Amino acid sequence: MKLESDKEKEREKERERAEKERRAGDPPKYLNEEFFKAALEDGLRDMRVDIKKIIFAESSGGGGENYCSKIYRARALYRSSKRQLDEELAMIVKSIAITPATQFLEELAVYLREKIFYFDVLGKLEVLIGDGSKFGAKCLYTTREPIQTIVFDDLTQYGYKLASRQSGLNEEHCVVILKKLGKFHASSMLLAQKEPSVGEHFTSGMLDENYIRTNERFINFMALQLRTLANLVAKWPGYELLSDKLHRHCDDIKENLVTTGRSLPGEITVLNHGDLWVNNFMYKYDDEQPTKPIDAIFVDFQNSFFGSPGCDINFFLNSSVQLDVLIHRREFLIQTYYGALRESLERMHYECVPSYTDIQQEIRARELYGFFSSYAFLPMVTMKKEDSYDISIEALSDPDFAKTKVQLMFSSNPRTTDTLRYALRRFDELGIFD
Repeated sequence: MKLESDKEKEREKERERAEKERRAGDPPKYLNEEFFKAALEDGLRDMRVDIKKIIFAESSGGGGENYCSKIYRARALYRSSKRQLDEELAMIVKSIAITPATQFLEELAVYLREKIFYFDVLGKLEVLIGDGSKFGAKCLYTTREPIQTIVFDDLTQYGYKLASRQSGLNEEHCVVILKKLGKFHASSMLLAQKEPSVGEHFTSGMLDENYIRTNERFINFMALQLRTLANLVAKWPGYELLSDKLHRHCDDIKENLVTTGRSLPGEITVLNHGDLWVNNFMYKYDDEQPTKPIDAIFVDFQNSFFGSPGCDINFFLNSSVQLDVLIHRREFLIQTYYGALRESLERMHYECVPSYTDIQQEIRARELYGFFSSYAFLPMVTMKKEDSYDISIEALSDPDFAKTKVQLMFSSNPRTTDTLRYALRRFDELGIFD
């Protein structure tokens, strides 16, 4: 028993050391040659990989780019026993340390959900779609010790890049991602039909009812964001009544969030990405026209869940799209999504293909999800880099820091308030606050 206790103490010390290094921004000591040897042998299905060199590029994560995890970029120079050649592979290492501030990630089982998605679901979706479409990067390796860590193929080595979260997406970028989303949702519908048990690990996303009812830290932060918005809106001429409605919505925010996330009887069900904003998909561009996107791949499936397609679509439209596109091309974007969904379902011989009216009704029934995205995500993801560089889940657990930053979220980028003036008026006309 004492031996087991000593081992557990040693593991705990290692976790603490890794967390200190993670916060300092340096690659933690556990990301050593032994770690990458295990990752490559697992990921490449090779009995033996000899690591020649590991080169870390500038790490990212935090700073407004990735709030819940630390991201490291590494390039491995290695030789595999299969091919007996010196080769190179760029990887993304995502570490998710569980601290008091990030305990909610454990409660939401994000590590397990993402692991199951990459190993048990992604490949099946790509086989079912049958046209060579890729929905996600290859996952090479996962481990829980000393910190929950997932290793992916780095998509940048194949020419994929992030779009600008500050500027948002123009129509061309929206079309590419919505076509891919239509295919993703379609293949998930067929998978759920073939394997009904696939949904067991994807029952709820970030708006899990139990999580909302038990996590006061989350509720307090959501209330801070919405209350700050309501106070700001009160200063806009002609928006005074809307400000009152926002305050009333905030007074009952816990129940309103439960309602936002709860499934509805008879709804169409797809696998939602669950966190569909600009930094959670990457674009590939035309060689001849470097600003023309030709493909997109999703990243970060830790919040995926089976539910209405209206959730993903409303979340995306209200967090990621440039205002002029939102105002003038909203219907066209939904038609684009539906065209890809329908064409994919018909090609896969899926019975009972939803009509365009069905999808419109799903989106209308989930406008509250778009409102949640507009006050809880849009202000944060549009922040200028100089204003968001020090933001992380840990930092936001300090009430004074959080209050200061939330104020800044609504003033950092003019796109935020311009978009909210339009979106809030639209939500009010739809009656979602009544």
